[in-house]
Amino acid sequence: MDDDSIDKENELILADKLPDNYLAFAIVCTVVCFAPVGIFALFYSLRVNQYWEEKKYLKARQASVITRVLCIWTIIAGIIFWLGILSGASYNIFGGKFDS
Repeated sequence: MDDDSIDKENELILADKLPDNYLAFAIVCTVVCFAPVGIFALFYSLRVNQYWEEKKYLKARQASVITRVLCIWTIIAGIIFWLGILSGASYNIFGGKFDS
């Protein structure tokens, strides 16, 4: 088999089904968790459909995977951020004295 037939075969396999763009997941993560990282997730989420329409199937799948990873990192960053905010607020309210 030559490289052309292998590439066409792989392209047909990739073109089988549109990958998930995780748009709703990216929006929720951006609004609820941590917007600076979530904006990148939204960007890649929108790129999935754009790549698919341009028949760049491999890039569409890669953008889908990147979106999912960025959403997970947005949740992790959001947890760290909100825990920091809550601990700072409790320190400010209680003055660092937790014993009565």
